[in-house]
Parts: sequence; structure tokens; C-alpha cells
Amino acid sequence: MKPVVVISGGATGIGKATVKAFIEAGYSVVSFNINEKHHKDICDEFKSCDFLGLLCDATDENSVKSSFSEIYNRYGRVDALVNIVGGSLGITNSVDQLELSDWENIISLNLRSTFLCTREAVKIMKNNNYGRIVNMSSLAGRSRSVLGGVAYSTAKAGVIGFTRQCSKDLAPFGITVNAVAPGTIASGERIKNFWNNKTDKEKDFYMKSNPSGRFGTPEEVANAIVFLCSGNASFINGIVLDINGGVWVG
Repeated sequence: MKPVVVISGGATGIGKATVKAFIEAGYSVVSFNINEKHHKDICDEFKSCDFLGLLCDATDENSVKSSFSEIYNRYGRVDALVNIVGGSLGITNSVDQLELSDWENIISLNLRSTFLCTREAVKIMKNNNYGRIVNMSSLAGRSRSVLGGVAYSTAKAGVIGFTRQCSKDLAPFGITVNAVAPGTIASGERIKNFWNNKTDKEKDFYMKSNPSGRFGTPEEVANAIVFLCSGNASFINGIVLDINGGVWVG
């Protein structure tokens, strides 16, 4: 029987690259998405693969519970969970200019989703005394944000705290919990707009500030996630794997 991985936010960018990487690694892949068009597109693209796309709002408790119930009824197991749902929602205000509703929306998108999906996955993983969980943090949670703001940085730092505590709590049940912290990844309209609005001088400065001299790719993040879910990472637990080309180390 193939191992089963659930990926929240698997329709575009890093999420889509992660779906593809797990399919290539021989997994049965389930993807949660809230956008109906993106959901349809990815279901069409991977219809010939061992892939299940579910419309799920990862910030809604009932939606998440219903989705994991469907997964359990179909597969009877969850071997790995990758929490990718998140983002800054384009809100970059400083703390004195930030609306409470924006703060709560960003915290919910990044942290509430991670908690809800993890909670339901762990209930299933404990049945088999085995599981791999990888959470999506960010360079913003390790240091500070280039594209996001204070709410986004706070949420991604919270993901790291959540990861570390869960790694301790769940290790006795054969479940490892790790996080990845990407830097600037060439993925989606957000990066395109960020880059297109820069002058040549600003672009040159940005590239020189990164020892690797380039953006990362979604595939580079996806490959790291697959590794952390593999048997080769069986004694890796509670870490934050930085994927940023060396722009920040610590």
C-alpha cells in the first residue's frame, strides 16, 4: 500500500510543486484547496495520478474535520501531513497602522490552519504509531520579512514554536514534526509584482545580498519537504530547515 500524504494549499506555487514531488516519490496524494478554479485545475492536471483533490477551508474546523473523515474512509491512514496554507494577504502595514481584523486573518490563515490540520491528522497517525508532519514557516519567522509585515512574521514565528512543542509531544507515538523556512522563492504573482516594481539598482543589490545570487524555486522547497517525510529523515525531529540560499543563517 502506498503511503498517504495530505497537503494543505496544494494547488499553486510551492504547494503544487510539493504535490508533484510526492506523486513522483510514490505517494497517494491528497490536496486541500479553497479556490474552486485552482482546485479544478489541479484535479484536471493530476487526474491520471494517484491524487485526490478536496475543497477544504483549512481555517474552518468543520471543513477540516469533514475532509479528514473522507480521507480516513477512503485510505484508512495518513502517513504524512504538509501544512502549506498561509501567506501575508499582501498586508505589510507596520504595527501602528495594522487593523485588528487584518492581524486576526493572517494569524488564522497561517496558524489556525496548521493547528486544525495537524490535530485531525495526528488522531489518525496515532492509530499506526507513525507519522511525518512538515509545517511551512518562513525566513520572516526566523528573522524578519522582506515581503510581508508584522502579522505575517509573527504567524510564521508561531509556526516554529508550534513545530517544536509538537515534536516533543508526538515523538513517543512515532510522529516527527519539522518545519521548513523558505526565503524568497520564485513562485506566484506576489514575487513577480515585487520584482517588477524594483529598479535595476535595487535588483542588483538584492541579488548581491544573497550568497547564491538568485531566488529559490518551488521545486527546491518541495524536495526538502519530501526528504523530511522520508525514511531517510527518521531521526530528524523538531528542526527548522532553512531554504534561502544562505541569505540568513542561524
